[in-house]
Amino acid sequence: GEGVEAVILYGSLVNEIEESNRARDAELIDFFQNAPIAMHWLNSDGTILWANQTELNVLGYTAEEYIGKPIMNFCPDEKELVLEIFQQLGSGNAIADVPVRFRTKGGKIVHLLIDSNVAYKKDGSFGHTRCFIRDDTARKIRDARVQLLLDENERSLRMLDNFLSRTLHHIMGPLHALRATCEVVSSRLQTQKFDEAERQTSVELLERASDTISGSARMIADVSDLARFDEGSQLRTKITPFNLRNVGIEAIEKIKFKDLRMNGSDDGISVSVNFVGGGGPSALNTDRQVLSRVLAHLLENAVREMNPGGNVTLQITSSSPRATDSAGSVLVEVMDDGNGLPTGTCLDATANGIGGANGGSHRYAIGNHGSKDDPDELQKARAEMEEGLRDLKQNGVGVGLPVSYHLVRMLGGDLRHDAEFSGGTRIWFTLPNQIENGEEDDQFEMLKTETVLKKGLPPTQISFVQNGEPDTKKRKREDDADFGNFVSSDSSAATSNDGDDISMITSSANAKGTNADSVPPPAAVAKCGVKASMPFSVLIVEDTDICARLLGMQLKKMKCSTKRAENGQVALDILKESMPGQFDLILMDLRMPVMDGLEATKLIREDLKMMDIPILALTGEKRDDIQSECEGIGFTDFFSKPLPKKKLEETIAKYKALRDGVPTIRGSQL
Repeated sequence: GEGVEAVILYGSLVNEIEESNRARDAELIDFFQNAPIAMHWLNSDGTILWANQTELNVLGYTAEEYIGKPIMNFCPDEKELVLEIFQQLGSGNAIADVPVRFRTKGGKIVHLLIDSNVAYKKDGSFGHTRCFIRDDTARKIRDARVQLLLDENERSLRMLDNFLSRTLHHIMGPLHALRATCEVVSSRLQTQKFDEAERQTSVELLERASDTISGSARMIADVSDLARFDEGSQLRTKITPFNLRNVGIEAIEKIKFKDLRMNGSDDGISVSVNFVGGGGPSALNTDRQVLSRVLAHLLENAVREMNPGGNVTLQITSSSPRATDSAGSVLVEVMDDGNGLPTGTCLDATANGIGGANGGSHRYAIGNHGSKDDPDELQKARAEMEEGLRDLKQNGVGVGLPVSYHLVRMLGGDLRHDAEFSGGTRIWFTLPNQIENGEEDDQFEMLKTETVLKKGLPPTQISFVQNGEPDTKKRKREDDADFGNFVSSDSSAATSNDGDDISMITSSANAKGTNADSVPPPAAVAKCGVKASMPFSVLIVEDTDICARLLGMQLKKMKCSTKRAENGQVALDILKESMPGQFDLILMDLRMPVMDGLEATKLIREDLKMMDIPILALTGEKRDDIQSECEGIGFTDFFSKPLPKKKLEETIAKYKALRDGVPTIRGSQL
């Protein structure tokens, strides 16, 4: 009735069971929305029907930005993969752990793994996918680490292979030279006529072979010792006092320009030793042999890298004991005004050096300054080292400086590099010295200040063509005893000063009478004309003197005219100035300074357009890929050192027959 208040309730009647079900549904929805794994549904055309909040959080989108959009909008780089996934799902198959890249709202690419199957409708048609997405970052990191280890292992194996290849090259080369020398000397000893000139040249060959073997033995010792140092082994030292002046002079006099410089001469390089009297004795109490070995490495490195006309100085300063120290010290410095340390070999920054040195000095290390913790710089350093080991222009094995570093440490010092030294390189170390004035019955006086120059003794001159400049006077001496005098293929060398014709075939052969082999076949004359009667002309590109000499001697006996280039650059210069057809064959070494055989051959083919002249690789390289690399560049054939005499004869006969247009059977003229 009037004045009665009533409350009207709207809603459905809910009993306790229904309320419980609704609460459970809410929990289930919350479970799917906030589960620790991302989930979404896709319809048959790839449209996103639903995605839980976890997936939205992972990708950074709102529900409005994500749901209802094609899945390809969010993984555009994976179109083919998404299509393949739908094909698998449409065939009734489930997928598991399929890696897919998604793009977040911020543009970042995230790596995810998808597991999915399909919910079908009652009529059997495609309902929607049930996709579960997990973060794949951890797996990608593990895979990246594994790949990094694999790459590093592969790189280390390549570096080891290149190092062994270079080392074997330096071992096998001298052995081949010694073997060939023995064959030559043995052949001469078996002849009834063995004159004084032949005896002298045989002795010289043996001495050169001995020097070469000694160098290889020292290199093997360096490699072996470096490996032991890296394993933590300690060197046994024999500490005895010795005269510093004698050791310093001996160190510079042992430098052999013919082994260190491309053309075998001193190139105007001045080498000296400065003794600086700092109040200390003229003696040092340490291992003399080890110190001499260090000085040899440092001086040879400086001379090898020095520009013509440069200066290399060994400076030794003996200081008296300080008030706070009972022992004196000896400072050893090797200074030059050359090109500095090779690429890829740097020195790590350290604190103040021994004996009050400044902080601008550096200890020996591999890497770049201040980059010890920078992965990119370390990778760059490793790449430079790998390239250096593979570089055929580098003749050494690169262990001199590392070995010297360890040897100096064994003597109680620390090898340093002066980073602030202007105009070249300064490498130094300081050794403690227990010698006192008046010890050993005054045998050792105080060190006096003086400078001693390396004696100006001319190095053993070789009589090949140097730097492409022919010496026609030396070409006239064609006695077999003058084994290094190559017969020039230049027309100027075929005529003496008085106008008499001199055959380009050795005079010793002419003195014995004309051999039937010297008469060209009629077919050759018809095809090549007068060239068929000319000696077969060979350009020898070889940096090692004794190898070039021996090869020249063998070719000379085969009645070939020869010319030698010390490296690829000299060979290019000679070929640029040569007449067309002047050379019939090129024997090309691969590992040479300035320009290696690979680069030289490539330039001969591409720049000089000399496509017809045969170029034969003659090398001691043992890398598996070297022969295929030579074939790709344009070498005609490939031979490993040593090339047996019979094989060399067959090769010359083969290419001479090809020049003359004469058919061949197994390399022999018909």
